[in-house]
Amino acid sequence: MTNFAVGAIFGFLVCVWALGATPGAAFSALWTRLEQVQEMQATASQAYDAMRPVRNVVPIQEPAEPAAYR
Repeated sequence: MTNFAVGAIFGFLVCVWALGATPGAAFSALWTRLEQVQEMQATASQAYDAMRPVRNVVPIQEPAEPAAYR
């Protein structure tokens, strides 16, 4: 996990350097983009839930009265 974190930070800084941006501006742009993706995912999830038919709904039936014997 430590190697992954170091690699992610190093990769981010290399990308910032390659683009010629400041780390603060790049982090802000990344954060904004992540928020947009999260909002789009939530909207897509709601749309998917609205399209799916409701399942596992069993109507409640009242018990039948016992048959009367003659």
